[in-house]
Amino acid sequence: MADFTIDYLQVKLEEKIPLSEQDIKHIGEQKRDFFKDTPGILLACTLLIMAVAYYFLHGEWTNLRYYHYIVFVLAGLALFSLLYLTIWLVFRNFRNNWERDIKNGKNKLSSVIISYHKTEHGEYIVTFAGRHKGEKIRMPVKKTDYYNYQIGTKVLVTYLKYSKEVLELTAI
Repeated sequence: MADFTIDYLQVKLEEKIPLSEQDIKHIGEQKRDFFKDTPGILLACTLLIMAVAYYFLHGEWTNLRYYHYIVFVLAGLALFSLLYLTIWLVFRNFRNNWERDIKNGKNKLSSVIISYHKTEHGEYIVTFAGRHKGEKIRMPVKKTDYYNYQIGTKVLVTYLKYSKEVLELTAI
């Protein structure tokens, strides 16, 4: 683990700090941007999948009747609907987290960076010491914050609890 000692008495967590107008505006922008391009992307993916299916069934089209074409189009609509439903459920989860963050406010954590790692999806994750021994708080951070702070650095983190979004990260 870490080759330094952590004084858990100096780790402080302030909860339910009211959000500023700028933070609420930021959450509103995230809500609007989430669904901005989704229907177009889903339609393009569905048409691509249908084009691949058409390519593989190319020789079979001569033996098909009109109702086969209707079934093919309905299968495309069903695929689009399934994908749209999946994205809508994900959006609903994010929206609930944003509403809970607006209701409960932000948190401020005065802590120490225990570890950090980069995921295979390009996210930069930093782990902070919690208030008790063994408690860890993992948060995704910006790339610049990831490279600016080393393990063992005392930091002040302002974050949204349910969205797991770091609003501000500064060294103490």
